[in-house]
Amino acid sequence: MKSKVYTNISEVSQETGVAAVTLRAWERRYGLIKPQRTPKGHRLYSEADVAEIRQIVSWLNRGVTISKVGALLNTIEATVQVCEDDESWQQVQQELLSTLIELKQRSLNPLLDKLNKSMPFISLCEKVYQPLSRQLITRWQSEPLGHQLEKQLWQQCWQRQITIMTLRADKQKPSATYWLVNLDDQDIALDYWLFYGLLLQSGIQINAVNQLDYLNALPRLKQSLDQPLIIFGSNRISVREIDQLNKAKALWHEDMLAIGSIADIHKDTFSDMALEHIGGDVSSCWQSENYQSWAKRMTSERDNQ
Repeated sequence: MKSKVYTNISEVSQETGVAAVTLRAWERRYGLIKPQRTPKGHRLYSEADVAEIRQIVSWLNRGVTISKVGALLNTIEATVQVCEDDESWQQVQQELLSTLIELKQRSLNPLLDKLNKSMPFISLCEKVYQPLSRQLITRWQSEPLGHQLEKQLWQQCWQRQITIMTLRADKQKPSATYWLVNLDDQDIALDYWLFYGLLLQSGIQINAVNQLDYLNALPRLKQSLDQPLIIFGSNRISVREIDQLNKAKALWHEDMLAIGSIADIHKDTFSDMALEHIGGDVSSCWQSENYQSWAKRMTSERDNQ
C-alpha cells in the first residue's frame, strides 16, 4: 500500500489485481467493501478495505462462490472449516463448455459478462479459462473440421469481452501503455485474449497488433509511438523472424518482452539475444516475479519521463 490513509479505486485495482468494475459489483450486488466517498462521490479505500479485498480473493481462490463470501469474512470458524475445493470452479467450466457446445451465444455472452464482472480475472484465468481452453483444444484437434462453429463462436465471444474491457479501461487513467503484438493464428488464441484482459484490468492501455505476418514492420511501431513492446506467441518461429526480433530488440532494448510458449520454445535463443522472456501458461507468466518486475520498471520509467 502507498503511505496514505485512503486510496482511489484505480490504485486499489492495481494493488490487488481486482478490476474496478469487479470492486463496484462486489459493493452493489453483494454488499462487500463499503469505501468512503469524496464529496463528488468517488470511492476512497482504507487499508482495512484493501485487506478485506485480499481476503475475499483468498476465499474465491479456495472455491467459495462470491455470494457466500460475505458470511465467511472475519469468522474464525469458517477459516477452520472451509478447505480448498475446486468443485465450484469445475461447475463453472462445465457450464461454459455445455453452453458453447450447444452454440447458445445469447447465453454464453451474459455468462462471460457476469463472470468477468464478479470475479478477479487472474483467478478466472487460472481456475476456469485455462483448464477449459485445454479441453477445447483437445476436442477441436480430434475433429479439425467438426467444430468450426464452436471455435468461431468462442472467438467472437472473446473479441466482445476484450472490447467491453477496453471500453471500461478507457474510463480509468492508465498506469502505462504497451504495444502488444500477437504472432498466433486467430483460430485458437484464447491465451492471447486472456493476457490482453489481464493487462487491461491492471490499468495498462493497449495498442494491439494481431497476426503480424512480417516482423520487419516492427520498427514502424517504435517510430509511431515509443512504448514498451510485448511479443505474444505460442508457436515456433522461423530463423528469419528471430533475426527480425533481434533487430527490434536493438531498438527497444530492455523495453521489449516475449511472453507465452514462444519463450519456452526459443528460450536459449532469446537468452543469447538478451531478450527478456517469460514462458509457461498465461497465469504463470502474469504472476511470475520476472513479469511483475518488468512491468514495475516500465511504469516507473514512464513516471520519471
